[in-house]
Amino acid sequence: MTEKNTDKPNTDKPDAEPPPKSASKPARATKAASAKTAKSAPSESSDQSTKTPPPPPPRRSVTGVIALVGVLVIGGLGGAGGWFLYERVASLSAEQAGFADQSALATLRSEQSERLGELQGRLNGLSDNLDNRLESMARLENRFEDQVEARDALADRVDQLFRRMQSETDDWREAEAAYLAGIAVNRVRFNRDIPGALEALEAADRLLAGLGGAGIDGREAIARATDRLLDAERADTAAIMTGLSRTADRLADLPLAEGIERRQAREADDPAPRETTGWRGRLERAWTQLRAGLEGLVTVSRDRQVEPLPDPEARFLLQQNLTLQIESARLAALRGNADVYRDAVARIDGWIAAYFDSASERVTDVRATLAELRGLRVDSARPAIADDLEPLLESGGQP
Repeated sequence: MTEKNTDKPNTDKPDAEPPPKSASKPARATKAASAKTAKSAPSESSDQSTKTPPPPPPRRSVTGVIALVGVLVIGGLGGAGGWFLYERVASLSAEQAGFADQSALATLRSEQSERLGELQGRLNGLSDNLDNRLESMARLENRFEDQVEARDALADRVDQLFRRMQSETDDWREAEAAYLAGIAVNRVRFNRDIPGALEALEAADRLLAGLGGAGIDGREAIARATDRLLDAERADTAAIMTGLSRTADRLADLPLAEGIERRQAREADDPAPRETTGWRGRLERAWTQLRAGLEGLVTVSRDRQVEPLPDPEARFLLQQNLTLQIESARLAALRGNADVYRDAVARIDGWIAAYFDSASERVTDVRATLAELRGLRVDSARPAIADDLEPLLESGGQP
């Protein structure tokens, strides 16, 4: 039995020692037996000594040896049993600890399984979300591609519209420039308005400048026509308008002529007319009435012949009449009619000389101004700019 215990492998605690209490029990039994033997031996010897003389010391008893051997065997068996019991207890403790570890491992395994399941679920959810996001990105890419295509198509349409608009704008510029060139030709031909023609040609040149190289021919034609207009003789319209306006403003300040007398219908010393009959009498009476009607319009002056005023209030009518004559001269100057203009200025000067005081400095200044106005150029030259503008007029469809 001891060999079985020693040969049994101990996987848990091979270095463990046997408990001390189980080993001490056989030793105590051996000591007690030896003590009893010792006590019994003197008592027996004392009895024998009293009876008989002490014999020689006997040999060791075989029984003691056997007892000692038995005690040793029992002690060994007790130690082996204690050792076996200890090993069993240790193995049970180890198995119990193993069982505890296995339950903990099972719990941990179940927890890990649950967490793994949760992670797997979350992973599946993330995978689904990723798939949804990928699908959304694919849809967005498709929409983006559609928008790019739509943008490209819109850009193409815008380019087409721009080219079309540019073409229409160019056509409009050419047509408008040709129209302005026609206006310039008509202003020179019918109105002798060289400044107006120059303004029209300048506007046409600005339009053609926006065409770039396509408007070079038209701009060259405009340049030739402009040079011809600048070299032409112009009417002094601005000076004429200014002089006539100054004359009209100074009419109210001119003094009337003095020494104007009305001729009497008859002198006091003239004899009374004779009464006649017949056709001669009728003719004479008619002549007398005619002279009576005309004598209010004829005056006698020592220095000059003047037309008298009917009454003092007629000064306003005289001033208005002169104003009308000034406006007639202004209109003739604007139309470029030199003959009508000079006749009107001459009438104005004649009326001022007849009805206003020639000795007055103001009257002299007005008549000097009228003399200057008569010498100004009224009609402008009419340069033939239609030939120069022919390329531009033909491109715009102008006649």
